[in-house]
Amino acid sequence: MLVATVAGCSARATGPSDVTLVFSDGFSSTHPVGRGGAQPFLQYLEDHGPGVGLDVEYFGAGQLGKQRDALHLLRSQAVDITPVFPSYHANSIPMSSVSELPGLIDDPCAGINALLPMVEEGGTLYESEFKDQGVLPLWGVLIPGYEVLTADRRVSTPDDMDGLMIRSPGGVGDRIISALGAAPVSLANTDLYEGVARKTVSGAMLSILSVPSYSLEEVLSYSTRGAKLSATTILYSISDALWHTLTRDQQDVLRAASMAAQAGACTEVLDANDAAVAKIREAGVKFTEVEGKLAQQWTDALAPVRDEWVDDLASVGLPATEVLDEFERRLAKESQ
Repeated sequence: MLVATVAGCSARATGPSDVTLVFSDGFSSTHPVGRGGAQPFLQYLEDHGPGVGLDVEYFGAGQLGKQRDALHLLRSQAVDITPVFPSYHANSIPMSSVSELPGLIDDPCAGINALLPMVEEGGTLYESEFKDQGVLPLWGVLIPGYEVLTADRRVSTPDDMDGLMIRSPGGVGDRIISALGAAPVSLANTDLYEGVARKTVSGAMLSILSVPSYSLEEVLSYSTRGAKLSATTILYSISDALWHTLTRDQQDVLRAASMAAQAGACTEVLDANDAAVAKIREAGVKFTEVEGKLAQQWTDALAPVRDEWVDDLASVGLPATEVLDEFERRLAKESQ
């Protein structure tokens, strides 16, 4: 594992063609995304980078900046590689949150495999959004399993959401919670435990994977399972300008490292999600399985969210219909 202990300038040249990349990760090396994605990425570069004059300094757990500042950090060359969350940049890359729309993602591996060609050079989302931002996504991961978790009122049907105060992940999450008759509340994950305990919020729309990280199973009593409310999209990206200064061999090594990272992160996230469900159930949280007719109720209640997302973006001249159609076609192919 490569870990930097001192900060340096972004993309430092150490020889005629040698480059040291500054990789700023918002996750720690023990988080499923860090463990499954960043660590294989770093290991591949450690093994294959020296042969092409490529090195990397790694800073985990948000040491070099906040995830909400990722686009600025890349454009200003403060860092060279960092994760970009489309939900944090709705004004800059609004269509890239297409994979977070409700009812789409069953398999996060299929989901990210469907999205990545759209954000790579020449892809629809790269050409319409990322290119103007000066950023090129290398690899990504989807965190699936967003459910409604509550402390006092069991939510089984969409109607049960009426009047609740629900912590929202932001972006598409606000649309989803509002469409279900609840009020979205902005609250950091680190403040959620106290917010539920003090009844500031009724619960949260949250990835099941994240619940044990904040010990929320101690204050939450109920959860849906299978509502497919949303997913978090994370796109590990590099400065576009820097990418085009690299040699072809260096680019090839970064692409191969990215493939290893994406495959590893997908597997790790799936395993972590299953482990989280087991831990939450063991703590006494009661699950409502969303399937059959109940699943259709949730699908019908959430359908307007996708329509409104398309209409709002189309109203400002963005090709949201085409983006959603392409993503659904690619997703169907990857899910076969």
